[in-house]
Amino acid sequence: MAMPQKGDQVRATTYMMISLVLAGVVASGCGGGGRRVMQNGEELSINQEKFLKAVELQRKEDFFKALRAWDEVIKDEPRYGLAHFNKALCYDRINYVAEAMGEYEQARKYDPKNSIILMNLGEVYLRADNRLASALDALREAAEIDPYRPGIHFNLSAAYMRAREWDKALTHADIAVDLVAVPSKTSENGLDKSVDLRQLSVYLMRQAECHIERGEMDKAKACLDRVEKQCHETVPVKLSARVTDAAAAAPKE
Repeated sequence: MAMPQKGDQVRATTYMMISLVLAGVVASGCGGGGRRVMQNGEELSINQEKFLKAVELQRKEDFFKALRAWDEVIKDEPRYGLAHFNKALCYDRINYVAEAMGEYEQARKYDPKNSIILMNLGEVYLRADNRLASALDALREAAEIDPYRPGIHFNLSAAYMRAREWDKALTHADIAVDLVAVPSKTSENGLDKSVDLRQLSVYLMRQAECHIERGEMDKAKACLDRVEKQCHETVPVKLSARVTDAAAAAPKE
């Protein structure tokens, strides 16, 4: 098996969360120099100006300044899980894996039932040495809380592949694809126009890898055909070659 290396996990889901999380924050954070936020039934006081400054720097991808800005937010309220989470995202974007992990863990400590935090924590564990068990724990917990988030199942599939549990890896790869591939009877490619084709292609390639490990080359080829024909994306040569080479090596009838 061509095992994924650290840093090779597709982190589109992780980075996508920046805009999703921050958009919700900005929408709810208007007016006044301070704001009250609820976290696990507890009311916290957040400095509005510092918060929005950190948000803006992160939106501009000025991550080092954003890190300092989030430190200012955390200094005022160390228990604010969302601040730790966004600080972790900044570290993640500059590939400071250990620092990102530490901040995700802090975010989890203060907001333990947040599936997005658990998903990103599990993904960063996958890029660390000897943290596979921790990744599986975090991702399984995330799936229990939020079973309809495709990124959780995508990362769970990666974790089970690392553990060489091919059946479980395929199960979660299938779920991820099914959650993303919203069908449509009227579109040319059979998918709803809201479907992110790039994301779906990545999920289909993970599905193909699972089939390859199970020796199901016809099913793997069908997944890769969908990548090219339905998503209009290019399959990496190495992945395509694994299917082609296996077919060539198969005994003739």
